[in-house]
Amino acid sequence: MLANEIIKQIRTGELVLHCVEVEVFQAADNGLKMLGHGTIKINSVGTIYLEFICTCSENVPHAFFNEKIPKDPLEHEEKLHLRIKTLNGNEYKSDGFSIKINMNSSSLPAHYYVILSSIYSLRETELSNPKEDSYLYFEFADYFNIPSNKLNSVVSSLGSESSSWNQTVIDMDGYSISMVKHTNYTKVSAAGCFEPDELFKCLKFYIGFSSASMPQPYYVKKIINGEKQETIFSIVNKQKSQRSSSPMVDSAAGEKYRDSTYHYALLENMQILHKNNPRHFDSIYSQWERVWYSFQSKNSIMILTLSVAIEGLLNDIYIPTITIKSNDIELEAQIANIKKQIKSLELTNDQCSQLIGNVSYWKEITAAKALSYLIEHGVVTTADKKLWQELRNESAHPKIREEDLAKEKLELEQVLSCLDLFHKLILNTLAFSGPIFTLQSGKEFTYQELVYTDILS
Repeated sequence: MLANEIIKQIRTGELVLHCVEVEVFQAADNGLKMLGHGTIKINSVGTIYLEFICTCSENVPHAFFNEKIPKDPLEHEEKLHLRIKTLNGNEYKSDGFSIKINMNSSSLPAHYYVILSSIYSLRETELSNPKEDSYLYFEFADYFNIPSNKLNSVVSSLGSESSSWNQTVIDMDGYSISMVKHTNYTKVSAAGCFEPDELFKCLKFYIGFSSASMPQPYYVKKIINGEKQETIFSIVNKQKSQRSSSPMVDSAAGEKYRDSTYHYALLENMQILHKNNPRHFDSIYSQWERVWYSFQSKNSIMILTLSVAIEGLLNDIYIPTITIKSNDIELEAQIANIKKQIKSLELTNDQCSQLIGNVSYWKEITAAKALSYLIEHGVVTTADKKLWQELRNESAHPKIREEDLAKEKLELEQVLSCLDLFHKLILNTLAFSGPIFTLQSGKEFTYQELVYTDILS
């Protein structure tokens, strides 16, 4: 693991890595190659960058004005790679970045600023049982709101002692997860037998969905099959203070929910879904991510994104299952009979085809029909469907309108109310039962007991 002092510098954005060796290259036989030295730093907005002094180069294209390399980032042979070695002997790598060249690039030494999304190091490590011993550790500075279940004491250098419920420990089958909330950041670690990449994705979703934040790990350490990987990530500092809305209740009254196991079960359900049906997991994660980012924008963008995201969840997850279960033999017979009657009418071929096509559409499960099915099974309510239809029609047929503060406030309440529907679809996909926050337009936040209904089996 990187020295605590370096991790602290990453955390505060004060990281400085002096690089005695820097190599920028393309993997192609006649690809670009640059050698030199430089410094890795983090700028004021949270981005990692390399200040690079190139002292030797090969196959660098001639350019009069600023020209970006690679020209095609998706072309494998044009992709740029980075290798650096620091003063203390640590080696890091990166790839997928770009570099700007100009008429001065052929005059060595040349000076470059290279923006990096991340840098990482790989090395072998000794484990007692590589097949069973995995490890994951990461830090982030975004909002964190997971129920705590462990009390910790801190003794100051002056001898005074204070206690705080600042740690969450979740024991899973074969491994344990720990989340510790500090004043300005959160540490998350897991040890045991698990797949680090899968758990990392599920933890980010669990923390973000529960906290209404978008966790941005700036340092991640993984040990997989005896190989240790440490990665330093660029983040967006402005995003640390941004939040959307979450249905999760971190502290519920009553003996039934006192130990918060209902909350921790959501993480386990996410992992089960990721393992058994990764397409469904990717759908709810990606739609939730889009909706979260839309909440940092205007009402009109939120309305469009949220209404489309709900339709996306229905199309990806619910409609395929509902279509199989709704095999209406009587409706099929009616459609066949109507088609037969249409063909007997005195119509042109185009008119006949259009009418038959419209009749065939009756058996298609639309988003509205899917919501009606879910209403019948108690997953969502009639009010949920009505509000979604209003917002969906408004976003699909926008009109010029005057800015009005009262109207904007009402629109925001409607969006938050429609968010209840979005959350219910996600939580049902995750087989969740427990208390949640709900908001109906014009009312305060209230508790609701959500009971899982098995629709997708």
